[in-house]
Amino acid sequence: MFCEDHSKLCCALCHFHEHRQCAKLVLIKEKSTEEILDEFHQISTTIAECEQNLETAIGDAYNWLKTLQDSYEEANGEIKDFRTKINNIFDELEKKTINSLDDMYHTIKKSIQLELETCSRIQDEFKRFKDVHKIKENPSNELVFVAYQTSLDNISQAKIILKEMAVNANPTISFENNPDFEQSLIRFSSIGNFKREVKQLKKSTNELIKCSNKVLYNVRVPSDSRKCDIRSICELPKREILILDYANSRVKLLNKQYKVVSHADLPESPYDMCSISPSEVAITITDGQKGTVKFLSVNNGQIVTGRTFSFEHKCHGIAHAEGHLYIASCTELYQYTMDCTLVKKIYEDSSDNCSVFKCAISPDGTHLYVTDRSRHKLLTLSKDGTLKSKLLDSAHRRPGGLHVSETGQLLACWSEAVVQVDGEGRMVTLASKEGGLNCTESVYYNARTGKVVVGHTSDSILVITTI
Repeated sequence: MFCEDHSKLCCALCHFHEHRQCAKLVLIKEKSTEEILDEFHQISTTIAECEQNLETAIGDAYNWLKTLQDSYEEANGEIKDFRTKINNIFDELEKKTINSLDDMYHTIKKSIQLELETCSRIQDEFKRFKDVHKIKENPSNELVFVAYQTSLDNISQAKIILKEMAVNANPTISFENNPDFEQSLIRFSSIGNFKREVKQLKKSTNELIKCSNKVLYNVRVPSDSRKCDIRSICELPKREILILDYANSRVKLLNKQYKVVSHADLPESPYDMCSISPSEVAITITDGQKGTVKFLSVNNGQIVTGRTFSFEHKCHGIAHAEGHLYIASCTELYQYTMDCTLVKKIYEDSSDNCSVFKCAISPDGTHLYVTDRSRHKLLTLSKDGTLKSKLLDSAHRRPGGLHVSETGQLLACWSEAVVQVDGEGRMVTLASKEGGLNCTESVYYNARTGKVVVGHTSDSILVITTI
């Protein structure tokens, strides 16, 4: 049956439990008209649109889960950072309190030692008086007078010191905590509050990034022997940033203020890096014709070395998506599992030695981007490796690092510029040589913070604020 009051199909049970009071109940065969049949054939278009919208919504929901996890990790890290600040404050208060204790202790100790010295000196004077008194022969009047007068002075000093020692007898030190301080802490139920934020991210991959401010930040450390050459950039959930310094064979950790807070040496110069978890990255190293992928993690502001995998081919570019690693070997693009088991070779171009240099993947995993450094091209591949397009611009040479933001914007590095590439292959320059860039190699864009970080051959990175 069909309930026209609710526009619902209903069986006998539905009729009994939910539609007994309904006035318009008709048999299904009475509703089966030609008009309905025509609408049935037309509804497939609506279903297709709904399916597409559902697929997009499902993809968004998975991205939201990742973003939620990232924000959880960031909040957790901020709690630990705040706790560290509190600990540092307590450490400083403890240090000052102990210094006050030390001052009091040494003051009292010095006072007692002075009293001991005074007592010992007076004892020595009394001993000398006794020695004079024991002289068998009659001492001279002058000696007797001196001894007598000195004794009077010593007796007077002895009475004074004994009186002072009686007043200050057996001194000790006790500690009284500040009750107001303790009560202030007890009043707090937590060290902070949380708020739920719903951040609307830009959805269109063609939406242009607009720059408003550009600042250079120094990333050189005292032990660097060469000018820095930043080949790759990754941001962690706590907004810490990892950068690869090719020239000095190092990975460096930057805080939110873009200051180097830690670094780790690598066996060879690194080429590329990608995030594989909220606190872990994979980096590529090439030595001759063989390559290495090394996993690194960040724990409490320190870089920790993890697993290392070796390959019979070079390892230059690397990207991560849906539990797989994509590795560019200069002439091939491979897909591996997370334990570096080969899945397949996706793409190959052996016509030159840098035709598959760096790689990136779209958020939905449907497109792969590859830089052909030899021919100065940006390639777009389908997931199965089919070449879909080639982008060549005479104004730009030697493409390097790539980055696809979580909102789908594609950023590419060329020799002396960073550009955004839209879906039609149009390029918009975000920064260039005129802005201080030199041999640009890496870029990272966080759509949530609106920051673009650019690495090049320089002791400084360029940070662009967007609007």
